[in-house]
Amino acid sequence: MGTANLVDKSFAIPLNADNYESVAIFLEKATDGIFKKEFWLDRFGYWWDRNSAMLPDISRGWILSGEDDEVGGFLGNIPVRYYIKGQEKIVCCVTSWYVGEKYTKKSLNLLIPFLKQTVPVLLLDTTPTVKVANMLSHLGFNSIDKEWLKKDAFYPVDIAEFWDFIAMRYGSKKGIAALIKLAGLLAIPAVKFYRKVCKLSLPAIGKEYIFSEIRAFDKSYSLLWNKLKEKHDMLAVRNETTLNWFFFGSADLMSSRKVIELRCDDALIGYVAVKEIKHSLCGKAYYFFEVVDMVILTENESGYNIAVKGLLWLAEKNKNKVMLIKFNAFDERIKRALLDFGFFWKTGDSRFLYKYTEGHGLDAADYPSGYFYATPLDGDRCFFP
Repeated sequence: MGTANLVDKSFAIPLNADNYESVAIFLEKATDGIFKKEFWLDRFGYWWDRNSAMLPDISRGWILSGEDDEVGGFLGNIPVRYYIKGQEKIVCCVTSWYVGEKYTKKSLNLLIPFLKQTVPVLLLDTTPTVKVANMLSHLGFNSIDKEWLKKDAFYPVDIAEFWDFIAMRYGSKKGIAALIKLAGLLAIPAVKFYRKVCKLSLPAIGKEYIFSEIRAFDKSYSLLWNKLKEKHDMLAVRNETTLNWFFFGSADLMSSRKVIELRCDDALIGYVAVKEIKHSLCGKAYYFFEVVDMVILTENESGYNIAVKGLLWLAEKNKNKVMLIKFNAFDERIKRALLDFGFFWKTGDSRFLYKYTEGHGLDAADYPSGYFYATPLDGDRCFFP
């Protein structure tokens, strides 16, 4: 039978728990084995089975099904509780849109049911490609215009490891890699010198400000949430239950998510959460931290300085050697601390798209992106990988 006939007969069906195994096998193949079947099964349990926002009338996602029940594509749908103008609402985030080569002409069959949802008040896509972003903009999605999406701050924790990574990633030919490594003989000492200069001018941090790593969020975080939600009109719910789900909701997350708690005079003032990301190049594993969320409820700059100091401590003590910390300054007040500690800046290319669904009395005109306390916690930058 020809490929064209097979494609024409494909259709999208909702994902259920009975499909987990076959979809996980498909996704392992779709990602060239970078993400194994076990990874996907772990994520499925996290995204849906242990998600308190998962309701009976919300789909986990959709499968592109061909003849003989072959899995030809997948698009995931993750519900999250949001606080919007004084009320908790359901928002759905798209994740992991993969389509097999034989089924590319039917890839939109997966997107249509996502767009037609009526239970969530808002749909999010926070990791679209340029092509997908352009398509969604024509389908009524709006872009959050935040400066932090256009700038990435980064800090080479292990400068030599970071430079080796640069050489391996961008030096596709041995000669180019050798030149990059040679340039490192000048660049690495210069970065170290710059870092020493920054340390000389670091502002003093009050002794009452401390940090510590935590492996679970306790009830005090629900009290912190009650203070946080009074400051913003729209944001993801961050109480004890949701925070434990966001960052420690599966066995894999327990090993790849790290959180430091921030206190002043023993009173909880916030936290910083990171995910550990692994890059494999030329048979070697490189690791870096990406900050995915931060809450700091103090006007004192010491609160932000202790957050950055805690991040550096967390990276230096990590089991896997961390070469880099990536940080988007979604809280404007963290910028000064990042500069003081010697973070570098480069142009970013992150995108954050949202669309209100019909029937809930919300629209972009009345609730523009300025209402949104948006961070990488929202959507796929937190959920995947």
